[in-house]
Amino acid sequence: MFPSKYRIHAFLAVIALIIIFYPSFSRKPDQQRVDLSSIAATDFFELIDAGQYEQSWDTCSAYLKSEVPQPEWVQRLSAVRNVSGKLLERKQKDYIYTKDAGANIPDGEYMVYHFDSQFQNKDHLTETITIMLEQDNIWRVAGYFIE
Repeated sequence: MFPSKYRIHAFLAVIALIIIFYPSFSRKPDQQRVDLSSIAATDFFELIDAGQYEQSWDTCSAYLKSEVPQPEWVQRLSAVRNVSGKLLERKQKDYIYTKDAGANIPDGEYMVYHFDSQFQNKDHLTETITIMLEQDNIWRVAGYFIE
């Protein structure tokens, strides 16, 4: 093993690594959260990919509905999707789990998914969808952006 004079150094190095890496490990959601929020994202994408923008708004979180009225939601999605064209391919890049809502956003649990997407008229767009766990324990869309 280590000579006695290096044991304290090894111990301190292990403690430092725990302090550095524990927050990232403790922020990983359990698989059920990933699965359920992913299903919510997939269901949402099926609606908007089919042009069912009104129905997509109906499935969104109370927070999103309070921020964006349905007519505005439909108008925005229609405009973006008319420019980009039909979806050709969507691949998930990554996701982030957080309980830190930030300013002017309700407290709660959030999953933020990023997708590399290719559309008929636009290549290499990033779709970002934020899914929040609402008080009824159902994951719903709280935000959607295409860049």
